[in-house]
Amino acid sequence: MEDNGNPSSLETTPPKPLPDNRAESPLLSDAAFSATPLIATTLPPPSNPNSTFITNSINIQRSPSTAKDQAEALGRTLSFKSNGSVDSSGRPSTISSRLGPLHERRGRAESNSSLIEATTKCSLSKSSSNRSVNSVQAVGSFPLGTLRVHLPSSPTRSTSPQHECLKSGDVLICRGIPSGSILGYDSQLLTVKAPDQFEGIKDIPAGVHLIWGGSSLTSLRNGFWFISSKRASDEYGEIHVRRWDSQNEVLQEEVTMAEVRIQKAELPEFIHKMQPYKATTSALLDQTSSIVSTSPTTTTKDPNIWLQMTSCIKGALLSKVTGQQWNHWQISSYHDCSPKGHRSKSSRDADITIDNYKDEILNFVFPEDTKMFSDESRGRERTQQALDSTSYVEDIINEKCTYQDSDEIIGEVQFCYLSGMLLGNIACIEQWAHVVKVVFHAYYLSLEMPVFFKKFIQAVHNQFRYDHEYLDGSILDHDSNLAHDLRVALIVFKSRLNEQLLAQGKDLNSEQSALAKAFEEFEEWLWKWDWDLRGDYVRSGKIQLEDGEFVDAEVEDFQEEDERGEWAPAVVELDENGREIGLIRF
Repeated sequence: MEDNGNPSSLETTPPKPLPDNRAESPLLSDAAFSATPLIATTLPPPSNPNSTFITNSINIQRSPSTAKDQAEALGRTLSFKSNGSVDSSGRPSTISSRLGPLHERRGRAESNSSLIEATTKCSLSKSSSNRSVNSVQAVGSFPLGTLRVHLPSSPTRSTSPQHECLKSGDVLICRGIPSGSILGYDSQLLTVKAPDQFEGIKDIPAGVHLIWGGSSLTSLRNGFWFISSKRASDEYGEIHVRRWDSQNEVLQEEVTMAEVRIQKAELPEFIHKMQPYKATTSALLDQTSSIVSTSPTTTTKDPNIWLQMTSCIKGALLSKVTGQQWNHWQISSYHDCSPKGHRSKSSRDADITIDNYKDEILNFVFPEDTKMFSDESRGRERTQQALDSTSYVEDIINEKCTYQDSDEIIGEVQFCYLSGMLLGNIACIEQWAHVVKVVFHAYYLSLEMPVFFKKFIQAVHNQFRYDHEYLDGSILDHDSNLAHDLRVALIVFKSRLNEQLLAQGKDLNSEQSALAKAFEEFEEWLWKWDWDLRGDYVRSGKIQLEDGEFVDAEVEDFQEEDERGEWAPAVVELDENGREIGLIRF
């Protein structure tokens, strides 16, 4: 069969002529046909490039379904004679039925071989090591099991509308504050003079912030801690919404989320009535002199004092202490740290009329225990633990702090100081005094954890500076014995620290040197309060009275340090259980 001179991939032999009386198609079977597979031979160029009768070749590289369709089309084409006669037998083409399964099997074989080849190429080579995975003791340069997340990422996805005014920082909306009320944020205190012209604070920078309010300088106060996250220059800040509770005259959370959304959406309408965060004067507000002063001495104060005062306060700590969610950490003058029904005397004596917060408690990280020795310790070990709180503080870091982060203890001291002094929370002031005295009794811990102790000393140093430069009073005024107890604790700590530093000699590292430098700066500043921490104090001797008489005197301040007085060792008789004989038993 010829196709206008074009070579065909399927060569056919014409069938023998049939009788004229037969109406069937001359193509009764495919026995007269022979199929020749494609071979890579050189063929003469076609005389006529146009082909209208049959496909030149069957592409066996196509998928099985495509090859089957081509075989069926070829069978239908071959059922026609060159003179146009039609196969009227109606039986299907045998060529199609035979070529179809052939291509399907070939397609499946090619598909399977492709998968096997790909698997062979991608298979991992066998390791030459004969050790099991259990024998691997390290991941990189860190021992297996020691990698921990010390600071979980704070939620940075903003749910606030993206107003242009938010590119300069966060915004705090607090509308409806009555005239004469006070509003404090961080180290500034404002007295609202025109309530209709004050709508909140704008341009709040990244960091930890405390916002609080009250009806007057002597009233109870309620506030909120929140954290403004660091953002890129093209990101928008958050909108924090609070309301003024006219009944209790304090700041509160908004009642409904619908009201919060309305306030956020209307922000561009009253943004011009907001107080800039770093403003010192305003026509609408009267800055009080208790925290922010407009005198020339303001320029001599440290503008970064608030960042230094909140350097170790983190979201995990605020959630743990207050028991509340992110950026809704509420604190007030009447929060207590004792369980319900066992409040401190100061809290019971307070005239609290706000029912919503009578049962609010603070869950501090540092326990209120005054016993610093363990029940399992005996003899000299117990005496050592009672005189040196190193093991006690280490147990708190390992068991109480999130991810064993010692910064939580420093953060708690900062939280207690600011909440106690700015909001007048007695429980926070008592907790601050307890933690400071216990930590300064951890003498051996100072060289074991010099970085922690350096941060702790700097935190207390900054708080004393804040007392002296920004506040009228001091946190030491809360208890008449607190200043004396803390001064004695610092004298003993300095003596023990010097002994350990001298013992180190040439083995003193840079971190321990930085600790010594931090305490030296702290000691130098304490001279402003006439606190002399130097040398050995005379424990006993003769003193001259006003009338000139000399009398013998003994200083009781260091009886614990010298093991004198009630701290003097005594010999007692013990029973078979190790308990002192003669004690009263119930």
